[in-house]
Amino acid sequence: MSEKPSYDTSFAQEVFQNVDYGEEIKMCMQCGVCSASCPLAFHMDYSPRKIFAMIRAGKREEVLSSRAILLCTSCYTCKVRCPRGIPVIDVMHGLAHYALKQGFVPRKATAAFGREFWNQIYKIGRIDEKDLSRRYFFEDGFVAGIRNSLEMADLGISLVLHRRMKLLPERKIKGINSLRKMLDKAAKMGKGGVSL
Repeated sequence: MSEKPSYDTSFAQEVFQNVDYGEEIKMCMQCGVCSASCPLAFHMDYSPRKIFAMIRAGKREEVLSSRAILLCTSCYTCKVRCPRGIPVIDVMHGLAHYALKQGFVPRKATAAFGREFWNQIYKIGRIDEKDLSRRYFFEDGFVAGIRNSLEMADLGISLVLHRRMKLLPERKIKGINSLRKMLDKAAKMGKGGVSL
């Protein structure tokens, strides 16, 4: 009689305790409706259903380094169609946030853009499109920044001409200190926030 392989639940417990909405995974019956509904499933290395199964199977490295957890566009199709009412979107966002906190950067460009986006929200309370794109484009150095800027020059000119991007720097919003207090409190609660 052969021994049954041991089943490691430590990663599942880690997710249940540390990932926003992580405990909701317990309700998943692996029907696949979330994966079939996702408009970006064909771009994902693992579908949401597979991510949930991998969590239960203890595949920590594979899940936290997966590109799929950072691809969710918040369309809510999975959440609406899930027969168990699992907030799949919230779990995927929670996993992405947790992976970044753990030092996993499955999609470096997405993480860099998100970090700069939140830095601007914290700094001035709004997005300065030209400053955001400049900082994002030059994230990998001067040469890469010039190349990225030239590739997107047509879009930048169009945004300026249609008054969607200002040439002058954006000013801080009124009540920026109140916004910062709120963001700091959210960060302390572990429900997101800014990591500067």
